[in-house]
Amino acid sequence: MTKILSIFRHAEAENDLCFRDHERPLSRNGVADAGRMAEHLTSVVAPVDMVFCSDAKRTLETLQILNQTLLIGAEHIITDSNLYLASSTDLIARIEALSGEWQHVALVGHNPGLTSLCNFYTGDALCDLPTGSHYCVGFEIDDWRASSRSMGVLLSFTAPQQLKP
Repeated sequence: MTKILSIFRHAEAENDLCFRDHERPLSRNGVADAGRMAEHLTSVVAPVDMVFCSDAKRTLETLQILNQTLLIGAEHIITDSNLYLASSTDLIARIEALSGEWQHVALVGHNPGLTSLCNFYTGDALCDLPTGSHYCVGFEIDDWRASSRSMGVLLSFTAPQQLKP
């Protein structure tokens, strides 16, 4: 595979009504799930060239925990308010605009856009990408603009529930 896209859905967030949606932090379970996922990623994820992350509190907290393993420098992390609840159409446009120099790009965001994105690239029929999960797609392309429907190959899919003892 020439290009790799790692798709991370934020870990479980608090459902407390005193928080605006954008400001909801991770729940205790979400923090634990993100920690288990971070440990798991040490053996399965190739080095990441660039990360694009929604600016919502829960995505930033998820990335912070994952980055204890991924060790991505701040200069390779872009926080973007346009990724907050972005549609799959917006996400696809973002991916097609990526620099060809980046081989492995990670995206940290939200449903339903991420589930639709996974299904678009692989032809899967996921109903719901679980919170805290990692869905990794590979493409035999040299330029991100060449990515299209059903041309990706699912390399791995891990949900935190699979990692619980």
